[in-house]
Amino acid sequence: MRPNRGLFIAALILVLILGLITIWSTVPDLFLTQLEFVIAGIIIVYLLSRLDTRTFFSISTLLYIASILLLVVTMVIGRNIRGSVRWINLGFFNLQSSEIVKPFLAIFYASYLSKGKMTKWIDLFKFLIFAFIPVILIAAQPDLGSALTLICLPLVLLVFTGQLKKLLILGVIFIGLAIPLESKVLKPYQRQRFETFINPYQDPQGAGYNVIQATIAVGSGGLFGKGVKLGTQSHLNFLPERHTDFVFASFAEEFGLLGAAALFSAYFVIFRTCLSTARILKDNKATLLSLSVFTIFVFQTIVNVGMNLGVMPVTGITLPLFSYGGSSLLSFAILIGLELRQLDLITPFEI
Repeated sequence: MRPNRGLFIAALILVLILGLITIWSTVPDLFLTQLEFVIAGIIIVYLLSRLDTRTFFSISTLLYIASILLLVVTMVIGRNIRGSVRWINLGFFNLQSSEIVKPFLAIFYASYLSKGKMTKWIDLFKFLIFAFIPVILIAAQPDLGSALTLICLPLVLLVFTGQLKKLLILGVIFIGLAIPLESKVLKPYQRQRFETFINPYQDPQGAGYNVIQATIAVGSGGLFGKGVKLGTQSHLNFLPERHTDFVFASFAEEFGLLGAAALFSAYFVIFRTCLSTARILKDNKATLLSLSVFTIFVFQTIVNVGMNLGVMPVTGITLPLFSYGGSSLLSFAILIGLELRQLDLITPFEI
């Protein structure tokens, strides 16, 4: 099916509007700030959709180097907030480097893999080294959610380019080596999140509290929801991080199953457009870039909603275009601008 640009834009707008309403309802003090970032994001989308994507591919190596340097600088001068060093204070807002580097790395991976250098094992190892350097730097901040996203992205692209068998072999070896090192690699709070995922009621007032309150909020919304500003879990402060990690729970409580269905429908249109664009485009770089946008959107949506429903571990991943956060919004604005440019590359004869 041919991607529909108008439907794609309409779906994006719907997600943004529902997200803004939820933030206005749950944390009204942050609404104007989020609105400012939405406006800035729209400007970025418009500008990038007018630029030739080949320009970004031509400097993909520089974008990769800039991403690594940004992550290193964050470790050196970044702000320490609740034990995590993820943000650089720019004066007018805190830049979360792990979010901003996602589109830059997507461009690099698409450009690198389009050159067909994966015929030998050494080629695969070389690419994986490039891919895991930013993952290690982000995990050290620590930011497990963004690290997982940037693990998923290159692996999906490798599967698409025909490296599944090699990845399965490496996966078995990696798991065999990682299990004994798990206690040294994962921080105590990260390990606790996985234990809480298995049984949140093991510590209902502590580690399991967030997940329990999120599932209560989602379930209490019923079919039609409680109404805007009438969600008890979020407004009575039972639901933590109600505008970031657990924003979907806040939304589901106030808009119910029907509201969630509308949101999921919008996301489905976004996913399908990206995937259809990747399938139709003949240029390998453009195809891989659209697939990258699809992967980031799908992975973050599934994980965020999953942890709100208690079916996935809490990892701090934002809900695309919905959760509060300027860096996340700007990162997805770049991805959307690139994707709209890919849509323009489809000719009437490509179906």
